[in-house]
Amino acid sequence: MDLEHERRLTQVEQRSKSNTHRLERLEATTEAINRLAASMEVMVSKQEQVVQTVDKLDGKVTALEKKPVKRVDGLVDKIIWAICAAVMTFILAKIGL
Repeated sequence: MDLEHERRLTQVEQRSKSNTHRLERLEATTEAINRLAASMEVMVSKQEQVVQTVDKLDGKVTALEKKPVKRVDGLVDKIIWAICAAVMTFILAKIGL
């Protein structure tokens, strides 16, 4: 029985060494995953900042795009009023007023 115990003890020691190596590799992998998770948190934060900046810029670009349209609309309104005034003046001149 002594020989049987020695053989079993040897197997347990070998399994223990194997498990120790596996745990060390697992610890290294876990550390790498933790670093990756921390990096992802930073990237998400930066991406949120970029989204906010893009939204602000989009609002500014939209405002700038509308500005010339407002100017053109104002100019068209003034031209229409000028034409109406000219027509009214012509009519009043024909009537004799």
